[in-house]
Amino acid sequence: MSNYKALLEKQSPESQQRIAVKIEKLRQDIALSQIREELNFSQTELARTMGISQPTLAKMENPDNDPRLSTLKRYVAALGGEVRIDVTLPNGKHIAFQL
Repeated sequence: MSNYKALLEKQSPESQQRIAVKIEKLRQDIALSQIREELNFSQTELARTMGISQPTLAKMENPDNDPRLSTLKRYVAALGGEVRIDVTLPNGKHIAFQL
């Protein structure tokens, strides 16, 4: 997470605001439950795979929840996937990394 913060701090306040707005839109547009449902997993099945309770998983999937990147990585890994982040800088350069 410190790499993200360091990269963000190098951006202008305007760029930081644009990034924050885009992140919020993504958070609202892509719910964790959509990923799980795409693979036909129930909450109970995924919770069992992750070693947590179904109510805990339900809290994670709440659209108002702001999961940590480590939580997102664990969630996606339990579904057999991987998380990648692609950052587009104001100069058009892309920086991508896998969690």
